[in-house]
Amino acid sequence: MALSTRTRLLAGFALVNLALIAIAVLVINNRPPQPPLIQGVLLAEGRALQPFSLLTHHNEAFDNSDLIGNWHLVSYGFTTCPDICPTTLSQLVTVNRALISEPGVDLDILFYSVDHRRDTVQQMASYVPFFDPDFVGLTHVDDPDNPHLPFEQSLGIMSKLVPTSEADGGISGNDYEVNHGVTLFLINPRGELQAIFEPDEVAPGVYHFDPETLLSDYLAIRRYLG
Repeated sequence: MALSTRTRLLAGFALVNLALIAIAVLVINNRPPQPPLIQGVLLAEGRALQPFSLLTHHNEAFDNSDLIGNWHLVSYGFTTCPDICPTTLSQLVTVNRALISEPGVDLDILFYSVDHRRDTVQQMASYVPFFDPDFVGLTHVDDPDNPHLPFEQSLGIMSKLVPTSEADGGISGNDYEVNHGVTLFLINPRGELQAIFEPDEVAPGVYHFDPETLLSDYLAIRRYLG
């Protein structure tokens, strides 16, 4: 029996609609996932670090090659910091312990000193392991080539040494204050800067990283990047 013109038109419309639905489903299923919203900045593409050279608290050389293969989280400050630095490191201890329940999810914690004059290898060796024996302290020695600067500049580390008086010989003396920013830098297994985590300001000038938020953001980045 021949189909009427109206029936043929309806059947054609139905087929077109089914085709459009199938295309829409295909597009939705194959579109890239949305990047996670984190407390900070997630870079769309990892940013390479310029060649640098530092020293660990084990008095071993540390350069770009030591970042390859694992995820790293960089905190920075100085060992005589009275509040922000030890508080941040304590919060990172909590994050590190929580990762034990996440099999296959690695994260190496690095603490970089912006006060190498006081934070010698020996000083770092007595300070950093106090928080966690797996944490690695990074410092450097005076060198006219300043091989540490590319590390600071590539990450955007902000710090300033401020003499406390004009008579103490400036920063060549030992009487100065250290001002620095409060951020954490996530480095991917290719040794590239991948994300910057920002703290909460719980009071004027008082900053705090919530370990649960930090852990959640890190795991979200890992899932997003595969």
